[in-house]
Parts: sequence; structure tokens; C-alpha cells
Amino acid sequence: MSDAVWRQWRRPPRDVEGPLGAYVLFDGAMSTYMHQLGVPIGTPVEQLNLTSPDLVARVHRRYVEAGCTVVQTNTFMGNRLALERHGLHVDVLGLNRRGVEIARSAARDQASVYGTMGPAMGGYRYGALLQDEERDVLARVYAEQAEALVGAGIDGLVLETFPDLEEALVAIAAVRPILGDLPLVVNLSPEEIGVTRDGVPLAHAFRRIREAGADVVGVNCRLGPYGILRSYEQAGVTADGPYAAVPNAGILQRSEGDEIAYTGDTEDFSRLMLRIAQLGVQWLGGCCGTTPEYIRALRDALMRAERTSGDADVPAHVHAASRRTTVAVESGAGVYHDGMSVVDIAKERKAIVVELDPPKHLSIGRFLEGAEALARAGADLITMADNSLGSVRVSNMALASLLKQRDIEPLVHVTCRDRNLIGQQSHLMGLAVLGIRNVLLVTGDPSRYGELPGATSVYDVSSMDLTKMVRRLNEGIGFSGQPLKQPSRFVIGTAFNPHVHNFHKAVERLKRKVEAGADFVMTQPVFNADLMEAIAEATRDLGVPVFVGIMPLTSVRNAEFLHHQVPGIRLSDEALRRMRETSPEEAPAVGEAIARELVEMALQRFPGIYLVTPFLRYDMTARLTLHARTLEARLVAEAHGRNGGAF
Repeated sequence: MSDAVWRQWRRPPRDVEGPLGAYVLFDGAMSTYMHQLGVPIGTPVEQLNLTSPDLVARVHRRYVEAGCTVVQTNTFMGNRLALERHGLHVDVLGLNRRGVEIARSAARDQASVYGTMGPAMGGYRYGALLQDEERDVLARVYAEQAEALVGAGIDGLVLETFPDLEEALVAIAAVRPILGDLPLVVNLSPEEIGVTRDGVPLAHAFRRIREAGADVVGVNCRLGPYGILRSYEQAGVTADGPYAAVPNAGILQRSEGDEIAYTGDTEDFSRLMLRIAQLGVQWLGGCCGTTPEYIRALRDALMRAERTSGDADVPAHVHAASRRTTVAVESGAGVYHDGMSVVDIAKERKAIVVELDPPKHLSIGRFLEGAEALARAGADLITMADNSLGSVRVSNMALASLLKQRDIEPLVHVTCRDRNLIGQQSHLMGLAVLGIRNVLLVTGDPSRYGELPGATSVYDVSSMDLTKMVRRLNEGIGFSGQPLKQPSRFVIGTAFNPHVHNFHKAVERLKRKVEAGADFVMTQPVFNADLMEAIAEATRDLGVPVFVGIMPLTSVRNAEFLHHQVPGIRLSDEALRRMRETSPEEAPAVGEAIARELVEMALQRFPGIYLVTPFLRYDMTARLTLHARTLEARLVAEAHGRNGGAF
């Protein structure tokens, strides 16, 4: 869709014309940018409309100077329910009206002013579970805020960051009659690509929203630019009206200093947003983590853009309901046999540990097929994360039990996030009863970054504290000091992230983890030969085996996503160059070739490797496993020759 259909509206927004067509450019983040300017985290920034109007105006003005054509009012959580959750009993109407006045004074005649409203439930209540009484309350709350914004003279309204279609529909029904002929933008904020949190495919959700009265439909916030790009590639952009894309700067992460930050940068953001624009999305902007610099870079990219055929050669990730699969499981009696120790394996040969993600659904057939294929290829252990990135997956303990029944040795991640000390000891005792010995103890990504942001992150202890406590279980003593009658036999692993600003500080912390009782170390994936050499040198005298992480790249998009968006991963310039210079058809082979080179280097420096399977593409890690076994045999033969046939 190349024509600016909004120009035919009675109240058209300001826009900008570029080589690819016309665009409406929203501003960027308010709350996170305020935090950068010194406002304490946790402060409801909406109250600044009343207490610090000059600061709010200054932020609006910076976005206008950066080139946005629509300023959004500082009223995202300016509804009665949200304010009361923060203990604020203020004049809701006055706060919203003041927000419009401040935005109007900053925008002057250079930008339109759109009121902004977020989900009154704050994303903590599933829309599909809303009762009639709750819907009535929400309708009144949304109507109250919309009346204040419209009465103050907005040019349009944005309903944004709605994870569920159902609550968005409640909000639309409440505000549409109040808006009259003012345009309405509705941005959903899914937690999974292609589907809303209440399970509605995005394309269908867009149709429902338009039918309910939205003039512009879109996606904003948590998926980031990569996720929103993939969402539009899957859902498609039709000719039934404008679409919007307003992503976060990247993926939310906790930095080394325990600060909250976003991956990505202005260059990566604007490049991905240009791809989204080339799909036909014309209303663009930034959400959490973006700043005026992001909006300026976005506008510059649109002004310099050249028409291309897009990225149709890069397949989108499709979220779909899997077919039901029945898995026959033989029931066993008593305790399973104790598993092999990855440390003992590493003393005898090069240990190969391969990660395979538990599925997010109840169809586990492909997972089990992958585990069996990897075992046949020569993998010693299959390792499974514990709801990584806060995403709900099938219990890794359940899958580990199924693997044990197939004589495949599991290595189970145990996070500090999901269980209090009662649940944690119970979980570990269950693993011990099942004969699952090898565990990797990790802190775990906070649940508020995942698909259930309202879930509690427990963190009764740190991963280092948990290491000490599991060591006590191995002595036959429970967390409370009570005897267990027999000791557990856990082999305790710890994680190491080498992709940090202060590498030496990270190594010192790793040494303390080993002192606390860790038996082995697994690193984040490494894509840089120099970094691999640095890890080998720094851990030479650590006293425990280190298994360096290696993950094959599948496409240039996969490479750029890992490099720019995933906390704890940085690719080498050489790896990025090789992926960028290859065709989409050859990209998986090139990514696998890079991984093979890293495997060869790792086997000469470490007692084993940790292969990470991308997107359940176990064929790639199976080939790498076979390659590693071939290299291992060659290294043994070379060593045999150097020693004159004697060991």
C-alpha cells in the first residue's frame, strides 16, 4: 500500500514523504527515557504532568526536533486503576488534560498530538478471563480517560501495549463513541510472534480490531524490531488500512551492574524498521528503550531508502498449533539408575553436550526425535533449559525422565527464578530419585521480561548460594539441616558469560562459583576465535572442566539478531561478514561451516563442547556432533603418532 489513505481523513495526522512513500512517525519512549534523565525507576511518570511539566515538555520537544510527526501524550498509565495501583489518588481528568496541554505546547505546529492509553489491567489479567463485572469497570475507566483527552483537544487516540485481543476490544468499544471522527490507532503487544496472549492469530486479531472501529492497527513494545518484523512477515500487510510498528529498542536485559537495559542500537533499529516499512507498514515509531536518537535515525533511514524486493527469501518463524502426537511411555518402578557424570566422561574422551529446547506446547514428538538423532550422532548428554527467557515450556524434568527411559543421558538446567526453597529442594530431590545427576544451576531471566510478566520471580537465593546448598544435598543434608537418609549424587554445573565489558571480573566470579562447589562450567555461545582463546587461557587453572558453547547460525537475520538483540552474545566481525555475504539458500551451510571451525578450535583447547541447537534444527547439531567425533579420532591418532604408538 503506497498511498497515504489517512490524508483523506477529516483530521489527518502530520506525516513525512520519503522515496518509498509517506509515513507517520511517532515519537519514542517516555518512561524509560525519563529514567535516563534521572527520574527514579518505579516512578509513575504520568504524575510528572502535574509535578514536573517542564521536564515532560522538554522530552516532547526533543522528539519533535528529532523528526517525529506525531507526539503522544504522557498518559499511558493515566487511568484510574493504574494510578490507584501506585497509591496515587489524583485528579485523573486534570492529569490527562494537563498531559495534552504540555504535548501541544511542545509540538506547536510541527507535529500532531495523539492521546495515549494503555491497558488498565496493566497486562496482569488475561483478557479471555474477564468477567462481565470487570468488563463494565474497564469500560468506565477507559471512557473516563478518553473523555478527558478528547476534551483537551487531541488530534487522535492511541490504544497501545495490549497483550490480549479481548481487553483491546473492551477499550475500543468504550472509546470509539467518544472519539467521533478522530482517528483511532490500536497496537497489540503479543508475547509470541504471530499470536496474541489470548491465543488469537495476529492477522485475525487485526481484522477484529478494524471491525470494532480502529483506523490503524499495529504491534508495539515487547517483541522488539526483529519480532515485529517477523510478525508482519507472517500476518501479512493487506490493503484494508494503515498498519503501525512501534517496537522497543531491543530485548530487555539485566546488565552487569544489575541495571535494566535494552539490546540493539540506533543503526540496527533503523535498519530493521526500514525492512518493516518495505513490507507496507507506514506508521512507525519507538517504544521502551528508544530515545530521540532512535527516531532521528529512523527518519534518516526512511529518507535515504531505496525500493527493494524485501526479504522474502528469509523465511519467517511461523507460530502454529502443532498436531497432537501420542508418545508411548513405559512405566518404571523404583529409582532409575544413576546417570553418567559429565565430568567423568570428560576425563575419558571429549565430552559433547547438546542443548535441545523443550517445546512450548504439548507435542513432544519432534523433541524426542531430535534427542534420539543427537544420541546416535555421538552426543553424550542432552541439556534442556528451565523456561529460558521466562517462556513457559514443558518441564525439563519430565522430558529428562523420558530421555532416561530411552537410555539418553539428560543434563537439566535449574533456575532460581521459579521456585522458593521448599519447591527447589523438592524439585532437586525428584531429580535425584529419577537418577538425573547432571544439573546446571542458573539465576534465570526475570519473569517480567517473559510471556507472563505478572508472574512472581522468586529468587530466594542466588545461583552461587544454590550451588552451596546442592553441595549440602550431596552430603545428605537438606536445606533446613535435616538429614536425607542418603546423599544425592549431583554433578553441579555453573554458567559463564564471557561477553561482558569486564572479562577479568567475570572470571573472578566464576572462580568463586567453583569454590562454592561447581564441578563443571558451560559458557554462552562463542563466535570469536580470540575470545575462545581468552577463555581457555583464563580458565586453564580453574580445576574443573569447561565446555565452551558453540551455536550454528542459520541465516544473516539470525546472526544479526544474536549479535544485536540477545543478552550475552557477540559475534565476531568475520562471522558477521561471512553471513552477510552469502545467499539465503547457502546461509545455513555457511553458519555450519563457521561452527565446524570453532568446534575444531575448541576440541584442541577444552575437554568438551556445548552445542546449542537453533530453532530445534537438530540436523545441524547432529552433523556438528559427528564432525566433532571425527576430529576427536584424528586428534587421538595424531597424539598416538607423536608418542610412538604408546600412551
